[in-house]
Amino acid sequence: MTARRRWISLLTALALGPCLVAGSLEAGSPDGPGAPAWQAADKTPAEESVAAPRPPKERMEVSVLVAWTWLSILVLFWLVRLRAREADRVYRLGLRGPTAKPPKGAGH
Repeated sequence: MTARRRWISLLTALALGPCLVAGSLEAGSPDGPGAPAWQAADKTPAEESVAAPRPPKERMEVSVLVAWTWLSILVLFWLVRLRAREADRVYRLGLRGPTAKPPKGAGH
């Protein structure tokens, strides 16, 4: 692996790491994201309601949504990687000619 690819992999991992950790921390909190502190403090064990079990279809829908989201992210990273490789190849071959200056005139 070249040094550039290592740097890109490291930066990608550093960019995605906090997102994954934040999601797992939020999912583990019992109060949920929108519960104010005063509401969480006032609950007693007798007042807490038990969440109803979700039907299998709803659980499957959530799983499919998460799978499609991750698949989309992976495909986008793959496309960006292809574009970067192509740009490197064009640069190495010297196919980037001198840039043309824009024409001068009244219509331009």
